[in-house]
Amino acid sequence: MDLHRLRIFLAAADELSFRRAAVVVGVGQPAVSRQVVALEDELGVTLFERRSTGACLTEAGRVFLADARRIIADVDRAREVVTSVALGTAGRLRLAICEGATTPTLASILTAFREHCPKTDLDLFELPSAMQPAALRRGEVDVGLLLPPVQDQALQLDELWRDDWLVAMRSDHRLADLETVPLCALAGEDFITAHPQFGPGCHAQSEALFCAEGIKPRIVARAFRRLTMAILVRAGAGVTLVPGAFANTKMDGIVTRPLSAGEHRMCIAAAYPEGDLAGTVAQFLRVAHAAVEQHQ
Repeated sequence: MDLHRLRIFLAAADELSFRRAAVVVGVGQPAVSRQVVALEDELGVTLFERRSTGACLTEAGRVFLADARRIIADVDRAREVVTSVALGTAGRLRLAICEGATTPTLASILTAFREHCPKTDLDLFELPSAMQPAALRRGEVDVGLLLPPVQDQALQLDELWRDDWLVAMRSDHRLADLETVPLCALAGEDFITAHPQFGPGCHAQSEALFCAEGIKPRIVARAFRRLTMAILVRAGAGVTLVPGAFANTKMDGIVTRPLSAGEHRMCIAAAYPEGDLAGTVAQFLRVAHAAVEQHQ
């Protein structure tokens, strides 16, 4: 059933005049008459009684009017929904977040996204960086916030923000009284790092940081979670690196100090399947970049 024809029928039913309906829809009166006749032929019923003073709906026309309004309303609503999804202002976004990305910057991004895209359902998944590429390839999530690098040609990476490194150590550590810890001061320290299997990005980034200074850290433990790393630090097993967002986090028996590492900062990126960037993913990235710029 032709939607343009239905819209002409609705205009004629509202105006009860083919002449006035023609003005409403922006066509000539003969075109309105032809479309109404064609619709009547298609349905096999008479929808209007033609009179010299105008037109009035028949009983069949009045019954059909309700269905015609519903059909047009459903089509208009569907068009609005699909357009919103294409623009990324409605729909569903499944977002994976690694532990290293859970910083105040992330909170600013999520707040901004909910404000700009209130019609988009946001599903959040806490997922280690190492597990996100497979989840993205399987289509289980749409975007992942992780710590690069990622060795996967099927994914695209978009750097979102960088965070300063902090050194976390026991409160009685020899470096605890320093306001800023030079990277070279960590030479010879026992070091606790993220397990490469679950935190390859964090491991690789911290390794590159030491390599740039010609330091080979003495790794004594590899942990899956920061809580485990904190417990090991408090127990005196060694020191570790944490994101700058932990600067105001109080941990009994542990202090954090800024690491003087030049341009080397922890990098957080958005990963998504390679291809045309559109819809909710594109909208999320636009909002995220704007939120990061405002936050920093």
